[in-house]
Amino acid sequence: MQVTHFTNHSLPETADGFRKLFSDEEACLQFLFSKRWPHGFECPYCNWLNKDQLPAKTMNCSHCGHPTSITTNTIMHGTKKSLSQWLICILWFSSNEGGRSAKDLQRLLKLSSYQTAWTWLQKLRMAMAQTDNRPCQGTVEISSDTISFGGESKAKASILAAAEIIMPAGITGRIKMQTIDALNRESVENFSTDHILPGSSLILPDLEAYQKIDSKSFITITSQSTFRTRDILKSFEIWLNKIHRGGVIAKHLQLYLDEFCFRNNAEMLPDNGAVFDLLLSGVIKKKSLSYKSITSKPVKG
Repeated sequence: MQVTHFTNHSLPETADGFRKLFSDEEACLQFLFSKRWPHGFECPYCNWLNKDQLPAKTMNCSHCGHPTSITTNTIMHGTKKSLSQWLICILWFSSNEGGRSAKDLQRLLKLSSYQTAWTWLQKLRMAMAQTDNRPCQGTVEISSDTISFGGESKAKASILAAAEIIMPAGITGRIKMQTIDALNRESVENFSTDHILPGSSLILPDLEAYQKIDSKSFITITSQSTFRTRDILKSFEIWLNKIHRGGVIAKHLQLYLDEFCFRNNAEMLPDNGAVFDLLLSGVIKKKSLSYKSITSKPVKG
């Protein structure tokens, strides 16, 4: 099964195409092994490198003897579903530029449980945040707005957004967004520190909350027009309510912001195959969480 180098032209366009590409469970095992340990098996417990280890669902370290599953310390850890289903899901989710819902995944994989589909997509959103961690830099516009979500409940949330401005064309580059409890100097400074490279020039609204940002870290420019980030926030609001139709609650909203940013930032990659590889790298690096832990409290990427 040759799946290492996808291109826009080689990606399947139908559900049957996704299933056919990852139909062989043994080939899926070989593929995941090569992605997770490209230089040979490295024990996650003692870091012993064994270049002669053959791919298997469970491997015993030749140095410490500890058993390791192909899914240990990944978001797939403890899964009862096949590797084939997981890879179909990852490829499907990464290749749909507009995003998809848990009901769509449930139909694709013919899952009996909506809860399983929803949990898988939440885990993939966490993986998106894990791997899409490069900060904005250069000239960066920041602003905030309140968006509506939650359908009939008419829930609202305050969001801070940042967008690179790529000069000289003036096009939008990478974006970052984050939920905030309140718009104030502290929330703006924390957001800037977490998501923007020091030394960048910040274009900020002429409002008190944006004043006196750390001048040692950033060059600040006050502007009456921050339409770019406000347009991004409006686009997110439309996207969220179109796809999820009021099915998102406040404590999970950050995961959907992370997905939206990942999809925007992935547009700068050469093709959909590179997007798949990027998401898969996050899946491999991100430890699993249970359904209970995902639903009980807000989850940060």
